Amino acid sequence: MPIRSRLAAATVTLAVAGAGLLGLAAPASADSLGLICPSRAEYIDGSGGHKGARISCTGGSFFLAIRCEKLDSSHYRYWHYGNWASSGGTSTVWCDLNAKIIAAETRTS
Repeated sequence: MPIRSRLAAATVTLAVAGAGLLGLAAPASADSLGLICPSRAEYIDGSGGHKGARISCTGGSFFLAIRCEKLDSSHYRYWHYGNWASSGGTSTVWCDLNAKIIAAETRTS
């Protein structure tokens, strides 16, 4: 992955993660990935206390990836990947039960 794409992905990750700490949604700009994400990445709560996120973008196919951390004593961290979505679609992804989101990024591959 080119440096510019890595920097863009890191910027999106930090913006979304930082907004989650504030309880706000950050703009998801993935311009250098060829995507336009006019909506904002949104953190969502699911049944049974699952934590998740979703995002809608245009300009190509994409998916949302989130880094999760278990809330037990292990604090195990792992990535979960949302569905592939085409331009104009929405990618949604969930952490396991009893885990929180610590980072999120939009990916094209």
